[in-house]
Amino acid sequence: MTEPIGPETFRRLADAADSGQLYLAPDATESCVAACDRFLETLLQIQDSCVHLEVSAAFGHLPSAHALGLKFDAKATGPGGLSDVLQTHIDTVTQMRAMFAAAGKAYREADHETLTALREASG
Repeated sequence: MTEPIGPETFRRLADAADSGQLYLAPDATESCVAACDRFLETLLQIQDSCVHLEVSAAFGHLPSAHALGLKFDAKATGPGGLSDVLQTHIDTVTQMRAMFAAAGKAYREADHETLTALREASG
């Protein structure tokens, strides 16, 4: 069975990039980091709008109506609700972004080391 892909997966990949085991070309790095930034912005906007989904008073003044409204509120902003699910996605994309940036940095460092070694060997 495969492991679910989440923040921890990308944290391990970022560690691999930091240790020089994972590289990503600069153009790809810039594209991936920019895509993560755009996606994060969208996720944060959606998460911020979750408070507008609360409807506890929308069902009337009876105790059962209030209880129903609270149930719906919990689906938006309560534990395990949409806001929490979005936070999980935000955490994952944040780690993806860090991994892409680290892999790009590793590529540039390896490229610089190779260039330095070639200059020393030829000079």
